[in-house]
Amino acid sequence: MTSDKVARLVDAARSAPSADNSQPWRFVATADEFGCHYCRRSAVDPFGASGHATLLSAGAVHENLARMVAAPAGDGVVNRRLDSDSWSIALPLAQFQPAAVPREVEAGISGRHTNRRPFRKDRISGLASLLPAAGDSLRVVAAHEAILALAASLESCSRARFNDPELHHWLFSSLRWDEAEAASGTGLDMATLHLPPGGRLFMRFMAPWERMRLLNRLGIYRVLAAADTALFRQAPAVLALVGGSGPEEVWETGRIMQRTWIALNQAGVAVHPYYAITDLGNRLAAGRLLPDWTRSVGKALDSAAEVLNLAPRERIHMLFRIGYPTRSPVRSRRLPAATFLAADRPPSSRQAVA
Repeated sequence: MTSDKVARLVDAARSAPSADNSQPWRFVATADEFGCHYCRRSAVDPFGASGHATLLSAGAVHENLARMVAAPAGDGVVNRRLDSDSWSIALPLAQFQPAAVPREVEAGISGRHTNRRPFRKDRISGLASLLPAAGDSLRVVAAHEAILALAASLESCSRARFNDPELHHWLFSSLRWDEAEAASGTGLDMATLHLPPGGRLFMRFMAPWERMRLLNRLGIYRVLAAADTALFRQAPAVLALVGGSGPEEVWETGRIMQRTWIALNQAGVAVHPYYAITDLGNRLAAGRLLPDWTRSVGKALDSAAEVLNLAPRERIHMLFRIGYPTRSPVRSRRLPAATFLAADRPPSSRQAVA
């Protein structure tokens, strides 16, 4: 095993985005191969190994590793296996030559980040030229009326989300309230969020679900959903990642998502992902949505599909609010590299999802 090779690949792979910075990966380094598998890292995980958000993240890891192999060989060298309840990525170490990786490639991978701050109002110059080739999988929404219509769908789904105890628990189990907690390298550092004065204290107050449930009777979920979508309404542009629902299609969307995100950040364009429409739509399709919210979420999905002119088999995988940043964000941290590594042999399917 060449330690420098493994270290470089770990850094590239762990730079991928994941739901609430959950980092659900395990890397396995043998003498011949670098591999990646699903790994549950917290007691709360609403997605699992084959969940939509997990597969998007796995596709992003795949894209990062493919970029570390000198073009045009990357896609042919990084292997993917996708089963019904597990997945894996493998890169033969003999195919990876660190000296051949352009500096700007690694800089693009490590420099990708989320910016939840306000953006400037001016339009993005030459946006089409900044985006990777993605066919119909990437839709640009620049008309203000269309952005407002998408924002209305997003707000409806956010209302449902703030009334769901499972999603409430997931969010608050992910939050890292102070520097000591943020230093752990996982979850959402509160400093990365864009909160109004007193926002952190209010979030502390509403953390217990029973208290949140009572606040919701007073309509607080409406206030929170409006605040959650306020910056989206002001976006100079929105990108929608769309496509089919099959696991392979979700995976490939994760790769396109990562390519797009890196390209925009390298061009100085900020990116803020929004997942509520997708997540609540998945819950509706799986029968996991609270009955009181099925009608409003269904209407929100129909409205968003109309704005984006989706074909019957297409759905939204992710929305990006994009624009020029007004300030540099606090960036999410990562777990130490050693946390991800398991040496000597790949895990079995049972171990991979443990």
